[in-house]
Amino acid sequence: MKFRINKGFIVQKVGNKSTIFDGEESALYTFNKTGSLIFEKIKLGWDKEKIVVFISKTYLIKRETAEKDLDEFTNGLIKSKIIKKV
Repeated sequence: MKFRINKGFIVQKVGNKSTIFDGEESALYTFNKTGSLIFEKIKLGWDKEKIVVFISKTYLIKRETAEKDLDEFTNGLIKSKIIKKV
């Protein structure tokens, strides 16, 4: 499964954090270092499995934990209409 970033968002990276502005909803979202890394991989077109492996290796955590964390993060992005599943 892959994700696609919806159009209409302004994305800015400052240091190791990312900020997304939704002009339509007048909403501002800020991601920490981990969220920024995941969002960057989504922008690059990585699929879910590749992101899970990346997270588990980068943070030395179990695959199941990485998958659960990724699901929580992406579900929030989907709910906010920032990304969609493709």
